[in-house]
Amino acid sequence: MRSSKTEAIVIKRRDFGEKDRILTLFTREDGKLDAISKGARRPGSRFSYFSDIGSVGQFYIYQSKSIPIITDYKPIFAPEAAREDFKKTEKLSFAFRLIDKLYHEADPHTKTYDILKHTTKEISGCHYQMMFLIFLLNVIDDLGMRPKLDSCTICQKPVMNENQISFVLDSGVCHSNCANEDARQMNANELKLLRFIYQKPYNEISRARVSPEVFDRAYVLIAEYFNWHFGKILPEKVL
Repeated sequence: MRSSKTEAIVIKRRDFGEKDRILTLFTREDGKLDAISKGARRPGSRFSYFSDIGSVGQFYIYQSKSIPIITDYKPIFAPEAAREDFKKTEKLSFAFRLIDKLYHEADPHTKTYDILKHTTKEISGCHYQMMFLIFLLNVIDDLGMRPKLDSCTICQKPVMNENQISFVLDSGVCHSNCANEDARQMNANELKLLRFIYQKPYNEISRARVSPEVFDRAYVLIAEYFNWHFGKILPEKVL
């Protein structure tokens, strides 16, 4: 079929020619793809409003011989509230850049699409910091690098809710007496938070009450873990 319909999020855009834009779409069924939005830069064009980064909708695409062409669009939502807040906009920007860097064209990741869509919607609200941490942990999991959180990565014995624990960047949690000098200190509340995120649904997690100290420390550990596995592409703190 030369024409198709796909649900997607605009994660990147760039100008093309005098009046067009090329949009990088992260789709639910087909992964990442580039498509041209003709006339998107023309004043008053009906294609201009959906070419904003973060727009979510149904895209109708014609498969031309060169680059796919967007022929129509039906909106689902756009993160308007986030655009009025620098910190929220910054978080969304990093989320989209991570997807663009880590995922390949025509390589579908339904789980990551769903969490990115949910993040794009929820990050506009008051729980945006927690939502971004949930997003990071789910991307790590989807790419096969989930940290070990139940047993010691060194001795393999269970790690209980104890205070004498550490976090190893190449693997996950361990007993402090097993850790090497490069391991990070960790406490029971931080471990509980990470376990909680992997065990519960998005809505329940994003509204959980967590002390700022516990959240900040857990975020830094995961940011360092992320950078260790995927290269230093995430600032130490995007809060």
